[in-house]
Amino acid sequence: MQIGEHISVIVSFGPRYRIRPVKFKWSGKTFEVKEITYTWKTTEGQNLVHHFSVTDGKTLYELAFDATSLIWRLVGVEA
Repeated sequence: MQIGEHISVIVSFGPRYRIRPVKFKWSGKTFEVKEITYTWKTTEGQNLVHHFSVTDGKTLYELAFDATSLIWRLVGVEA
């Protein structure tokens, strides 16, 4: 399901993943990222966007981080 909403994300920075989402808040609920299943980068205009496919152990989410605007989006959800 496509979402496209801005979200709040807690991240860590480290050598394995430059940016690693740890938790995110969406629709008043907090979701803990148990695993990052895939990462990739795209461009939107001149902006570099980091994409993360993550799971909380039940559901798969696609998060996107715009490195220029510093805005996180929940792109989609797959149950």
